[in-house]
Amino acid sequence: MRRGLRLRLALTHALVALLAIAVVAVIVLVVGGRRFDSYLSEVQRARNEAVVSSLTRTYREPDGWDASAIYALSQMAMLNNVDIAVYSPKGQLLFTVQGRHMGRGMMGSGMMGSGMGGTGAAGDAVAGSPAAQAGAVDVRSYPVNAGGRRVATVEIYSPHNARAAAEAAYQNALTRNLVIAALVAAGLAFLISLLVSRRITGPLEELTDAAEEVAAGNLDVRVAPRAEDEVGALATAFNSMADRLARDEQWRRDMTADLSHELRTPLATIQTRIEALEDGVLPATPENLRVIGAEVERLGRLLGALRNLNELESEDLEVQHEPVDLADVGRDALARAAAAYAARGVALEGELATVTVTADRDRLLQVVANLLDNALKFTPPGGRVVLAVAPGDGPAAAAGPAGRYRRWARLSVADSGQGIDPVDLPFVFDRFYRSQTARGTHGVGLGLAIARGLVEAQGGVIEAGDAPGGGALFRVLLPATP
Repeated sequence: MRRGLRLRLALTHALVALLAIAVVAVIVLVVGGRRFDSYLSEVQRARNEAVVSSLTRTYREPDGWDASAIYALSQMAMLNNVDIAVYSPKGQLLFTVQGRHMGRGMMGSGMMGSGMGGTGAAGDAVAGSPAAQAGAVDVRSYPVNAGGRRVATVEIYSPHNARAAAEAAYQNALTRNLVIAALVAAGLAFLISLLVSRRITGPLEELTDAAEEVAAGNLDVRVAPRAEDEVGALATAFNSMADRLARDEQWRRDMTADLSHELRTPLATIQTRIEALEDGVLPATPENLRVIGAEVERLGRLLGALRNLNELESEDLEVQHEPVDLADVGRDALARAAAAYAARGVALEGELATVTVTADRDRLLQVVANLLDNALKFTPPGGRVVLAVAPGDGPAAAAGPAGRYRRWARLSVADSGQGIDPVDLPFVFDRFYRSQTARGTHGVGLGLAIARGLVEAQGGVIEAGDAPGGGALFRVLLPATP
C-alpha cells in the first residue's frame, strides 16, 4: 500500500507532464502551422518583389534589358528556385528565365530567351505547359514600371511542392522535437516525483509504524516532525495524542492505586474496630462507635464524588437557576470549613461583597467547599487562605461586545502554599489527575474536576493560576444578575 501511494504519485506527475506537453503540442502545431504558412507566403512575396525591383532597376531605354541584366535575373531565379517570364505591354513574350533546381523548369520545354524578340509561340508554351495546367505551380503577375509608365509585365512561377516540402519538413521537425520533449519531461517528472513522493510518504510510513506501535500498547513511541507543513503538523498532533494517552494511562494507574488506598484505609479501620468490639477488646462506647461512623462518612463522601462525576459526564446533572447572593454562599462555606481549618492551624479569612448571580445555591456551595478543601490540603500550618467575592471582569473567552458589556461576579480562593507547578497547571481540572506533590494527600483527584463541571453547567468559567503573594489562586467567574 505504501509503495502503491508512491507509485501513484509518480505516475500522476508523469501523466500531468505528458498532458501538458500534449496541450502545448496541439497549440504549437495548429498555431505554429498557420504562422509558418504565413511566413512562407511573406517570404515568397518578398522574393517576387525583389524580382520586380531588379527588373525596374535594370531597364534601359529604348532597348529594355541587356544580357547582363538578364544574367543577373537568372541568378536570382536560381537562388529563389522560380521561373520568370517577361511580357511586353502588348502581351508579347520578351524573354524567360528558369531556376536551375527544377531541371527542365516549370515552363515545359521553353528555353531561356537569348534576345529581346521572343515569339508568341513561346508565350503559348508558357501558358499551356503541362505543369501550369496541373496546378503544380503558383503564378503571380506583377507590372514593371519605369519612367512613369508601364514597360512590361512579369510572371513568376513558384512550385507548390517546394512549399509543401518546407511545411512538411517544419511539421516533422516540430513533431519530433515535441515527442522528444514529452518523453524527457515525463521521465524527469517521474524521477522528480519519486524523490518528492518519498519525502511525502516517508513521514507517513513512519507515522503508520508509530500508530501500529501505539495500537499494540507501546505509548512511548514518538515521531520527529521533518518539516513545518501538513505532514509535520500531523506528526506533532500524533505526538500530542501519544503524550495524552501516556498521561491518561499513568493517571489511570495512579487513580486505581489512590482509589484502592481510599477504600482500603476506612474499610480496614471499620473491620478492625468491629472485630475489637466483637472480641470485647474495645467497649461499645460512643467514642469507639464515632470512629466507625467517621470512616463510613469518609466512604460516603468518596462515593458521592464518584456519583457527581458520573452525573457530570452523562449530562444528567440537574441545576436550579434562581437569584443567589454569592457572598451569602461564601459565608456559609466559611462556616462549614472553619472547624477543619482550625484543627489544621490554617487561618481562613473572607472578603465578601454582595453580588447576585442566577445559579444553583447548593451546587455553588459544593464548588466553594471543594476549593476550600483543596486549599487546606496544600497550605502548611500557620498559613492563610482567603475566600473573596466581588464584581469582576469577564473571562478571555467572553471577549467581544456581548462579553465586554456583561456584568460578572468573581469568587476566588487564594492560599499561601507552594503554588501550582507550571507543568501541572494545564491538567489541574482533569479528572483523577494528581500532581507529584499531591501523592501524600487524601483524595483521588476528583474535587477540582467536579468543581469545573458544576461551574460550567451554570454558565461560568473556573481558572487556576498563581496568587499575587505566592501560592495557588482559583477563580470562579459567573454572569451577574442585572
